[in-house]
Amino acid sequence: MDANEWNKHLAWAERLCSRREYCVQEIRMKFKAKGLDGPQIEELIVTLQERNFVDEQRYVHAFVHDKSQLQGWGAEKIRYALRARQIPEAMIREALAGIDPQAQKEKLRRLLETKRRSIKAASEDEVRAKLIRFGLARGFAFKDVIDGVRQIFVQF
Repeated sequence: MDANEWNKHLAWAERLCSRREYCVQEIRMKFKAKGLDGPQIEELIVTLQERNFVDEQRYVHAFVHDKSQLQGWGAEKIRYALRARQIPEAMIREALAGIDPQAQKEKLRRLLETKRRSIKAASEDEVRAKLIRFGLARGFAFKDVIDGVRQIFVQF
Protein backbone atom coordinates (compact mmCIF):
# COMPACT_ATOMS: atom_id res chain seq x y z
CA MET A 1 0.00 0.00 0.00
CA ASP A 2 1.44 3.37 -0.97
CA ALA A 3 1.56 6.38 1.34
CA ASN A 4 -1.42 8.09 -0.29
CA GLU A 5 -3.64 5.04 0.16
CA TRP A 6 -2.38 4.56 3.74
CA ASN A 7 -3.25 8.18 4.58
CA LYS A 8 -6.69 7.71 3.01
CA HIS A 9 -7.39 4.70 5.22
CA LEU A 10 -6.07 6.52 8.28
CA ALA A 11 -8.25 9.57 7.60
CA TRP A 12 -11.29 7.30 7.16
CA ALA A 13 -10.59 5.58 10.50
CA GLU A 14 -10.02 8.91 12.26
CA ARG A 15 -13.40 10.19 11.04
CA LEU A 16 -15.00 6.94 12.18
CA CYS A 17 -13.39 7.09 15.62
CA SER A 18 -14.26 10.75 16.11
CA ARG A 19 -17.99 9.85 16.02
CA ARG A 20 -17.96 7.18 18.75
CA GLU A 21 -15.64 4.94 20.75
CA TYR A 22 -14.27 1.78 19.13
CA CYS A 23 -12.07 -0.92 20.57
CA VAL A 24 -9.08 -2.29 18.70
CA GLN A 25 -10.96 -5.44 17.67
CA GLU A 26 -13.82 -3.45 16.12
CA ILE A 27 -11.41 -1.26 14.15
CA ARG A 28 -9.48 -4.34 13.05
CA MET A 29 -12.70 -5.89 11.70
CA LYS A 30 -13.61 -2.68 9.85
CA PHE A 31 -10.20 -2.59 8.16
CA LYS A 32 -10.51 -6.28 7.23
CA ALA A 33 -13.89 -5.54 5.67
CA LYS A 34 -12.15 -2.91 3.53
CA GLY A 35 -9.73 -5.60 2.30
CA LEU A 36 -6.61 -4.69 4.26
CA ASP A 37 -4.30 -7.37 5.65
CA GLY A 38 -2.63 -7.94 9.04
CA PRO A 39 0.54 -5.82 8.98
CA GLN A 40 -1.20 -2.85 7.36
CA ILE A 41 -4.04 -3.01 9.86
CA GLU A 42 -1.72 -3.22 12.86
CA GLU A 43 0.33 -0.25 11.65
CA LEU A 44 -2.84 1.82 11.21
CA ILE A 45 -4.13 0.80 14.65
CA VAL A 46 -0.86 1.79 16.32
CA THR A 47 -1.09 5.20 14.65
CA LEU A 48 -4.72 5.60 15.77
CA GLN A 49 -3.71 4.75 19.33
CA GLU A 50 -0.76 7.16 19.25
CA ARG A 51 -3.08 9.93 18.07
CA ASN A 52 -5.57 8.98 20.81
CA PHE A 53 -8.39 8.05 18.42
CA VAL A 54 -8.50 4.52 19.84
CA ASP A 55 -8.13 4.03 23.57
CA GLU A 56 -9.26 0.70 24.99
CA GLN A 57 -9.52 2.03 28.56
CA ARG A 58 -11.77 4.87 27.47
CA TYR A 59 -13.80 2.48 25.31
CA VAL A 60 -14.35 -0.01 28.14
CA HIS A 61 -15.53 2.64 30.58
CA ALA A 62 -17.91 4.14 27.99
CA PHE A 63 -19.20 0.67 27.07
CA VAL A 64 -19.85 -0.29 30.69
CA HIS A 65 -21.59 3.00 31.41
CA ASP A 66 -23.80 2.84 28.31
CA LYS A 67 -24.79 -0.79 28.71
CA SER A 68 -25.45 -0.62 32.45
CA GLN A 69 -27.12 2.79 32.62
CA LEU A 70 -28.82 3.19 29.26
CA GLN A 71 -29.61 -0.34 28.15
CA GLY A 72 -30.11 -2.03 31.51
CA TRP A 73 -27.52 -4.78 31.10
CA GLY A 74 -26.18 -6.65 34.10
CA ALA A 75 -22.48 -7.11 34.83
CA GLU A 76 -22.31 -10.64 33.42
CA LYS A 77 -23.70 -9.69 30.02
CA ILE A 78 -21.32 -6.73 29.88
CA ARG A 79 -18.38 -8.97 30.83
CA TYR A 80 -19.17 -11.46 28.06
CA ALA A 81 -19.63 -8.71 25.48
CA LEU A 82 -16.25 -7.19 26.36
CA ARG A 83 -14.55 -10.60 26.29
CA ALA A 84 -15.96 -11.11 22.80
CA ARG A 85 -14.19 -7.88 21.83
CA GLN A 86 -10.93 -9.29 23.22
CA ILE A 87 -10.63 -6.74 26.01
CA PRO A 88 -8.12 -7.77 28.72
CA GLU A 89 -9.76 -9.25 31.82
CA ALA A 90 -8.04 -6.81 34.18
CA MET A 91 -9.50 -3.87 32.27
CA ILE A 92 -12.96 -5.47 32.38
CA ARG A 93 -12.75 -6.03 36.15
CA GLU A 94 -11.65 -2.46 36.75
CA ALA A 95 -14.48 -0.99 34.70
CA LEU A 96 -17.12 -3.26 36.24
CA ALA A 97 -15.91 -2.30 39.71
CA GLY A 98 -17.17 1.20 38.90
CA ILE A 99 -20.77 0.00 38.73
CA ASP A 100 -22.72 0.76 41.89
CA PRO A 101 -24.15 -2.60 43.06
CA GLN A 102 -27.11 -0.96 44.76
CA ALA A 103 -27.98 1.00 41.62
CA GLN A 104 -27.75 -2.24 39.61
CA LYS A 105 -30.16 -3.99 41.98
CA GLU A 106 -32.56 -1.07 41.73
CA LYS A 107 -32.30 -1.12 37.93
CA LEU A 108 -33.01 -4.87 37.96
CA ARG A 109 -36.02 -4.39 40.24
CA ARG A 110 -37.49 -1.74 37.92
CA LEU A 111 -36.88 -3.94 34.86
CA LEU A 112 -38.53 -6.92 36.54
CA GLU A 113 -41.53 -4.85 37.61
CA THR A 114 -41.99 -3.56 34.08
CA LYS A 115 -41.66 -7.05 32.67
CA ARG A 116 -44.13 -8.38 35.26
CA ARG A 117 -46.77 -5.94 34.04
CA SER A 118 -46.27 -7.09 30.44
CA ILE A 119 -46.72 -10.81 31.15
CA LYS A 120 -50.26 -11.81 30.23
CA ALA A 121 -52.48 -14.27 32.15
CA ALA A 122 -50.16 -16.94 33.45
CA SER A 123 -49.85 -18.83 36.70
CA GLU A 124 -47.62 -17.42 39.40
CA ASP A 125 -44.99 -20.12 38.75
CA GLU A 126 -44.93 -19.27 35.03
CA VAL A 127 -44.57 -15.58 35.79
CA ARG A 128 -41.69 -16.28 38.20
CA ALA A 129 -39.95 -18.48 35.61
CA LYS A 130 -40.35 -15.84 32.91
CA LEU A 131 -39.01 -13.12 35.19
CA ILE A 132 -36.01 -15.23 36.18
CA ARG A 133 -35.19 -15.99 32.54
CA PHE A 134 -35.61 -12.32 31.68
CA GLY A 135 -33.27 -11.16 34.47
CA LEU A 136 -30.64 -13.75 33.59
CA ALA A 137 -30.84 -12.87 29.89
CA ARG A 138 -30.17 -9.26 30.83
CA GLY A 139 -26.94 -10.43 32.46
CA PHE A 140 -27.73 -10.01 36.13
CA ALA A 141 -26.39 -12.41 38.76
CA PHE A 142 -28.69 -15.34 39.63
CA LYS A 143 -28.86 -14.39 43.31
CA ASP A 144 -29.84 -10.81 42.46
CA VAL A 145 -32.50 -12.00 40.02
CA ILE A 146 -34.00 -14.38 42.58
CA ASP A 147 -34.00 -11.63 45.22
CA GLY A 148 -35.63 -9.22 42.77
CA VAL A 149 -38.36 -11.70 41.84
CA ARG A 150 -39.05 -12.38 45.53
CA GLN A 151 -39.41 -8.64 46.19
CA ILE A 152 -41.89 -8.29 43.35
CA PHE A 153 -44.09 -11.11 44.63
CA VAL A 154 -44.05 -9.66 48.15
CA GLN A 155 -45.48 -6.44 46.70
CA PHE A 156 -48.36 -8.10 44.83
